[in-house]
Amino acid sequence: MLVKPRTVLNRLAETAEHIAEFARKFGDQNWVDMDEDETADWRKVLTDLEAAAATFRRAVNLIG
Repeated sequence: MLVKPRTVLNRLAETAEHIAEFARKFGDQNWVDMDEDETADWRKVLTDLEAAAATFRRAVNLIG
């Protein structure tokens, strides 16, 4: 069975969004225990995940 690129990109976008949401909740619960470097790393991870999700969504929109 052949999967359409749009479906794959939608699933990748959803996965990136779910992982970002999990990371955000994890970070919210654990900010107190993180030092400055860990906090900066978490914020970068969140930014990267959100950017990945947005990229996948844009690709889906371009495919149309």
